[in-house]
Amino acid sequence: MRRAFAVIAGWLVAFGPAVAAAADAPAPSIDVQVIAATTSARNDVSLVLMVTGDGLDPSALPADSDQCDGTGYTRGEDPPEVACYKIVATENGQPVSALSYQQLFNHGTVGYLQLRYHTPVEPRYARTLRIDLSFTLGNDVVRNHNPEAGIDMAGFSSDAFPDPDNPWAPLYAFQDRRLNALYAGLTDSPQVTGDPALRSLLVKAERDWVASKEADCTAPLMPTPLEADWCRTLRTTDRINHLTLLRRSVAGATP
Repeated sequence: MRRAFAVIAGWLVAFGPAVAAAADAPAPSIDVQVIAATTSARNDVSLVLMVTGDGLDPSALPADSDQCDGTGYTRGEDPPEVACYKIVATENGQPVSALSYQQLFNHGTVGYLQLRYHTPVEPRYARTLRIDLSFTLGNDVVRNHNPEAGIDMAGFSSDAFPDPDNPWAPLYAFQDRRLNALYAGLTDSPQVTGDPALRSLLVKAERDWVASKEADCTAPLMPTPLEADWCRTLRTTDRINHLTLLRRSVAGATP
């Protein structure tokens, strides 16, 4: 018996702090950002959302929206581990109607969705959107960590999302802005400005990449605007990852 107590005591000394730290760790959550929004004359709303996982594995986010309607966590008779997003949305405190969503794509712990609904608020009035988005992960529910945050719909121009049937256009514009900011920060960094040869290589590589992207993402390979924007979005997202890794590598180098 004494030996058993000694073993347990030793286990607590060795692993107790790790267990306590795990217990104290924040639960996995998601952050929801509206990238673009447009509202029709009939009060039909289309949004492009970016869902960012916090404390999640890259494979944890729901992977597609087939048979998912936003009202529950599972699709049809599928097992619970095949998750859907459950979405509750209100404008000015009033529930929206005819809600549906489409999974655009996942990239690591970030997912992109198109959300559609009918707003009960006339577009001429000020509108505040609140989104509560969640999904199941095993026996747990992963939730939007700040569902009460109000989103001012006046902050989104419909001109930036002219075709609600093509969510890839505003998503590509969003990713392109991110890439441009990343590229500017990289080429203006002290490590690069202090090395003219390296800066010249980076500028040439970026120009070559842009030419390759446009060659791959224009007709006849991508004959419709939607397909072209889809192609540009995925290529640009991959380029963001590449330059992010390059920036870390350059930052670790001696100027």
